[in-house]
Amino acid sequence: MEYKVSELAQKAGVTKRTIHFYISKGLLMPPKGSGVNSLYDDTHLNRLALIKNLQSEFMPLNKIREFILNNGELENIEEKKVITKEIVIESLKSVDKEVYIKENICNIFDIHYTQENAIKYEYIITNVKKYVEKMLEE
Repeated sequence: MEYKVSELAQKAGVTKRTIHFYISKGLLMPPKGSGVNSLYDDTHLNRLALIKNLQSEFMPLNKIREFILNNGELENIEEKKVITKEIVIESLKSVDKEVYIKENICNIFDIHYTQENAIKYEYIITNVKKYVEKMLEE
């Protein structure tokens, strides 16, 4: 099926600006045609679903791009109509993926860091959490 950018954005649950940004960063292939005649297809829709699923696993965009460029099984994944979290997790098993930790601090903001940095910068992470807690007490 073919979509205009607004139709693709609506179906994928992203903005048109996000689609253009992903194209500029090499995460999404350019559309067929140009300008108002640009057309996207199910491959674009599936790639957007994949990106969203990888983001839900706290993978940053630069790592998602690396995954897309280096993962030979990606084309097989994109042929499926629905990309589930299980498919993404299964496909990531073959990739040397950094593990990211997401931690909420005092219900104000989240911090994300790699498992490697959790050990390397444990002192800093602990102090940031203590500082936020202290600021909230005042």
